[in-house]
Amino acid sequence: MEVRLNLVVLAVLGFTWAHLCATEPVASFEPRSQASRELAALEDAFAHQPNDPVLARQLAETYLELRRPGLAIAALRAGDPALLEHPLVAHRLAQAYEASGRVLDALSTADLALQRCARGLGTSDAPSNTPLPRHLCDQHEHAMLSMHHRALSLMVEWGVAVPGRDPRTEVAYDLALRRARVAMAE
Repeated sequence: MEVRLNLVVLAVLGFTWAHLCATEPVASFEPRSQASRELAALEDAFAHQPNDPVLARQLAETYLELRRPGLAIAALRAGDPALLEHPLVAHRLAQAYEASGRVLDALSTADLALQRCARGLGTSDAPSNTPLPRHLCDQHEHAMLSMHHRALSLMVEWGVAVPGRDPRTEVAYDLALRRARVAMAE
């Protein structure tokens, strides 16, 4: 009986150890791969030019593709604070907040990005009491920002806590995209 109990305990410990060792690797690619070298070059370039909105957007987009929204948030927050005045950089930050489950932060950041873009275009939804932004965007970018803002608004209204796991997220984006299509058709 004691031998059987020891074997059962040993089997449980072996199963637990095997399960813990079979988890996903921390890095989603090989450290010596081409993708790793490209990411390292992008990180170095952004470290040397922390006020470049193109590099900031590229780096944040790369981190989001790797499913590392926390790194995207950290990179954008570590850059030049004036960098977030760019509507598309603020949009990437909103996407990173959304991917990390911070829906309210994502909505407020998306709202800021949309207002800055709208102010630059002079649309009807633009705040009139703010100065013209330094970084302007076009109508296509305004539509994209508006759709993202609408989807986030619906998620907040519906109480979506984890966008990546909640099926209402897809419905929110579908409704926001329909609204954007109707607006474009008019």
